[in-house]
Amino acid sequence: MNIAIGKIGKSILFDSTKWGAHGGDIDAPVFFENLFHKNPKKKFYIVGASDYCRLKPEERSRINKHGNVFDLMEGFSEWNADNPKYKENCSHRITFMNERILPNLPRIDCGLFMVGFAGQHNVVGKTYKSEGVLAKPLCCHNTYTGPYMEFLNKTMIPHAFILNDPRLWPGSMYDLFNPPKVVLSQFDEWIEFKRQKSYEDTTKVVDSVGAVYSEVETTFLIGKKDDNPLGAFVPQSKKDIKMMIVCNEGNPSRYKDLKHYVLDHVQDVDIYGKWNFKSKRINKDSRFKGPKKFNELMGMLDRVKYTFCIPIKKGWVTAKFWEMAHHGIIPFLHPDYDTNDHLGIPDFFRIKNSKDLHNKIELLENDNSEYLHKRNLLDNMLKMSYYDGSRLNDIAILTLNEMIDKWPSGKKH
Repeated sequence: MNIAIGKIGKSILFDSTKWGAHGGDIDAPVFFENLFHKNPKKKFYIVGASDYCRLKPEERSRINKHGNVFDLMEGFSEWNADNPKYKENCSHRITFMNERILPNLPRIDCGLFMVGFAGQHNVVGKTYKSEGVLAKPLCCHNTYTGPYMEFLNKTMIPHAFILNDPRLWPGSMYDLFNPPKVVLSQFDEWIEFKRQKSYEDTTKVVDSVGAVYSEVETTFLIGKKDDNPLGAFVPQSKKDIKMMIVCNEGNPSRYKDLKHYVLDHVQDVDIYGKWNFKSKRINKDSRFKGPKKFNELMGMLDRVKYTFCIPIKKGWVTAKFWEMAHHGIIPFLHPDYDTNDHLGIPDFFRIKNSKDLHNKIELLENDNSEYLHKRNLLDNMLKMSYYDGSRLNDIAILTLNEMIDKWPSGKKH
């Protein structure tokens, strides 16, 4: 099986020293490297931008230990240096796709692409936004999204999206005329994807695409050391921070939720993140600590006892739950968190209001056996198949096999 992969809208950074605290650097390299290693007889073709060819030889050898990873953008830097004119309007990667990649592409059976930031229009010089008027995509969209649009539109391979943030899609990619057959998501729903008929015909059509809860939020756990494979909770460090919440204010503001579910009755809580400190209600509340460096926050997590999780969108599961559970933190949940109950979380962890949260924390603080019981419940959810990546691998490969059976590519490109 030949599988096209990539992260639409962003370069895949396999070099972990380049990962930042924000922007989704971690998920794609961890997810795809797991597939490379668990499927030695399958070939993976990186479609868009990545740092794969710039890695040190020993790191490339580690990632490509089965010789089954191929970077379709290999040779781009040299070609780009010889063709500087294309860089002026940011069409360099799209042009390389059309001149070098597509004419020499082996048969590709299917694709699996993680979704990042994209514009409504992403292919410079081709996509029209209205009759006779060419769109003017941002350079970042030409560079990191446009090549994927060209690749998918011209190969017409069956493919799946991996969506871990509902703000990223739909609402973008009007110039994708080969929509995904299925979306591996963190929530079950039908997504209405609006797109143009073609680059030239701006008539809008709507495709209904099924999104399936696929546990993709557990990507965070792949490769993390499980110090306690037997499942019984054993405190690894002193829990001297009673409650901590890492949460940006967002737009619309999350203050109303925090006030109703936490702030009204819980005083001993530290809130880290970007908030409007010009607002008196934030500025005068010492519980708001402001932003903190990513590595510093990570170093604090093992000391925290409790937190509160708000979903990105009503109903969604997020990586926050697994991250907190992995660090021995009890995550209390907003009522809108995982409304489909995919996780099977006991009702105790769901919060009705701030008074309810206060009472539950006090119960656990005054009854250590009950605290340890709740920690054991969470620890038993941390399956070894999440840590070793086998669960996500099984879901991804099953999805690809089902796509090929139902929508065979049948073309040599």
